[in-house]
Amino acid sequence: MIGFIKSWIIGLAAASIIAAVLIAISPAGKTRKVTAFASGFLIVAALIKPVISFDFSTFSSAVMQYGVMGEEYAGLLEKENGRMLTAIIEERSSAYISDKAVSLGMKKVSVRVKTRKGDGDYPYPYEVYISAECSDAQRQSLSNYLESEFGVPVNRQYWSGADGD
Repeated sequence: MIGFIKSWIIGLAAASIIAAVLIAISPAGKTRKVTAFASGFLIVAALIKPVISFDFSTFSSAVMQYGVMGEEYAGLLEKENGRMLTAIIEERSSAYISDKAVSLGMKKVSVRVKTRKGDGDYPYPYEVYISAECSDAQRQSLSNYLESEFGVPVNRQYWSGADGD
């Protein structure tokens, strides 16, 4: 496309230069007026030549190809956005749970959250892996918190050094 525009501009510039030279060297009077008129036709011909010789089938093919490429990139972007959203939810959920565990008095807290996709492909916390030094009461408090605030039932809470793999 750039090559097409470049050749069109060069052709238009060449026609303009030729027209200017012809007008400059023609004698004054009727001859100069006829030369100027003919030079105008030369410039108009150079201006509309791309429209006349435009290959619409190639243009149509290029537009289709760019459309397909756009759809592919949109799909890749959507997939990457989903991956990033999942990572953010897992990271922030882990931080909230870790903060809650520390506020309950737990020591050496390590939390990892795994998500699943729910309604509308929106990820939500599904499993929680917790490693911490804590009493049974602290563990029960955090377990209740996970169930009520994050919707993670006891059977998907893995305690004491579980690595989630």
